[in-house]
Amino acid sequence: MIGLLRKDLYMTLAYFRVFLVLLGVFLAVGFLPAAHENTFFIIYPMIIGMMLPVSLISYDERFRWNRTCDAMPCSRAQVVSSKYLLTLISVLLIFGLTMLGQSIRLGQAGRIDELARLVPLLLLLGFVGPSLLLPIIFWLGAERGRLAYFVAVGVVVAAGVFLSTGADSPLAFGGASLSIPVAVFACLGLFALSWLLSVRLYQKREL
Repeated sequence: MIGLLRKDLYMTLAYFRVFLVLLGVFLAVGFLPAAHENTFFIIYPMIIGMMLPVSLISYDERFRWNRTCDAMPCSRAQVVSSKYLLTLISVLLIFGLTMLGQSIRLGQAGRIDELARLVPLLLLLGFVGPSLLLPIIFWLGAERGRLAYFVAVGVVVAAGVFLSTGADSPLAFGGASLSIPVAVFACLGLFALSWLLSVRLYQKREL
C-alpha cells in the first residue's frame, strides 16, 4: 500500500505540476477580501483535488500499469484502496489549508463566526464528487468513463460558479449553513460505500 501511494506521489510531481500550481494560486486568491464576494475562488482548490485521483488512473491505464500491477503481489482491493486513501489525504490537506487561510482572513475581518458555514460546503465538494465518479472509472476504465468524468467535473464546476457567485448566493458566507455533523457523517458514509463498490467492480473487471 505504501509503495502504491509513493508511486502516485511521484506521478503527481512528474505529470501534474500544473495542478499543483493552480492549487497554490487559488489557495492564495482565497486569502483576498474579494473571496467573500465570490466563494468560487475558495472552493475551486477542492475541485482540483477531486480531479487528481481520476487523472492518475488515466495515466495508469495509458502506461498499462494496471496490467503490470495485476501480476505483482498486491491485490486489486489494495489498488482501489490506495486511490481512495490518496483522495482522502488530498481532500483533508486542501480542506486544512483552506480553513487555515479563511480563519486568518475572517479573523482579521471580525467575521470568524462565518467560518462554520464554509465547512459543510468544502466537505461535500471534496467527497461527493469522487464518491460518485470513482466507481464508474474502476468499472469502465478511464477511457470509457471519460465522458462521465467530464460531465461530473462540468456539473460540479458549473454548480460551484452558479451557487457561489455574489454575496447573496446560497453558498455565500451570508447564506444558509448546513449542519456540520450531518455533512461529515454523510460524506464519510458515502465515501465508504463508494470504496466498497469500487473494490467489488474492479475485482470483476477484465483488464
